[in-house]
Amino acid sequence: MKQSNLLKLVMAGALATTGLAAHALDQGGIIKIADNASASGVMSDAGRKIDDSALTAKIKAELFAKKDVPSTKIHVTTRHGVVHLTGSVPQPAQRTLVVDTVKGVDGVVDVKDDIKVMK
Repeated sequence: MKQSNLLKLVMAGALATTGLAAHALDQGGIIKIADNASASGVMSDAGRKIDDSALTAKIKAELFAKKDVPSTKIHVTTRHGVVHLTGSVPQPAQRTLVVDTVKGVDGVVDVKDDIKVMK
């Protein structure tokens, strides 16, 4: 009996070190394998959030560098490379300048423009 338990322990340890999947022994000594695909999906989502945050920061920097844009009145959010612009500007030309600037930033997939012109 002790030899059987030792063998199970050694096998579980060997399989766990492969890094390919999560392994566990149930009470009957059967090895269960869990696929890590869902874990990699979480990592992809986390990576995407970091990319979106970096893209948002890059866009804000570009808008801040434009002298004719009231950048503090423009709100930028990014999800999967799609940029959503909200806020207000005093002139239609500024709205166009903001949208064109954002479209020109590397990594932007699309722009959703909800900027209002407030005179």
